[in-house]
Amino acid sequence: MKRTAAFIARAAVTALCAAVLLGAPAPSMAQPGGDQLAAGFRTPPDAAKPRTWWHWTMSNVTKEGITKDLEWMKRVGIGGFMLADVNSGGGQTVDAKIPFGTPEWFDAVRHAAAEADRLGLEMAIFSSPGWSETGGPWVKPNEAMKKLVWSETTIVGPRKFAGKLPDPPRNNGQIRNTGATYYPQGGGDPTHYGDSAVVAYRTPAGETDAAAAKPVVTTSNGPVDGTPLLDDQLSTLLTVPAPKDGGPAWVQFDFPKPFTARAITIGGRGGSANGIPVGRVPASE
Repeated sequence: MKRTAAFIARAAVTALCAAVLLGAPAPSMAQPGGDQLAAGFRTPPDAAKPRTWWHWTMSNVTKEGITKDLEWMKRVGIGGFMLADVNSGGGQTVDAKIPFGTPEWFDAVRHAAAEADRLGLEMAIFSSPGWSETGGPWVKPNEAMKKLVWSETTIVGPRKFAGKLPDPPRNNGQIRNTGATYYPQGGGDPTHYGDSAVVAYRTPAGETDAAAAKPVVTTSNGPVDGTPLLDDQLSTLLTVPAPKDGGPAWVQFDFPKPFTARAITIGGRGGSANGIPVGRVPASE
């Protein structure tokens, strides 16, 4: 299909060129000479110069540092920058930090803009702190990014059911119940929660919970208690040290009878900030 798409695109370009050629005659345009093209590479116009992200990390900002950074950009041929204030990263630290959104911070931004004008650099800026551009005290919890959480209740039928369903996890974090727990009666970050739907469905025939199948769990570091891997809670964890010989770390589930696994979920401590585990999932009888 990719090859077909490429041929279609090429045919469209050819047809367009033919239409242009068959139209009214246009004045001929002289092609730039080789010397002019080479000169453009030696001294690129501003529109052709690269732009860069410019991170203000962990509030470590000074006006002197701003000037030095921008003068360096100009000196090496960078055409502009995207100012991004992020509460992460490393680099140099300063004694008098400039937190995001303070009067001193706005003054530093004005200084950066003035220096960019003086040096002829194009300036752009994130609309808020962080990578996603969705942070800031002006974003109300009900308007912020959300995640879908759920709880499950298994009922043996046929019968009528009337009762309170367990609350889904109410944790601020990337997925399910990872991250900080919010306690409405005191402490925690403000969290917006709202019910979406109640869905009832017939359990597929033959479905078995992995924990109920009681597999023997071993790792590259020896036998372990596999409970944290089978309790359906991403807040519990198992640590498998990296093998000293440089080989891969592994976890094995040995089921007493054939077991059909339809999905495997892996959650790393700290979410994607610490990397997502990459590997293989082999199976055998």
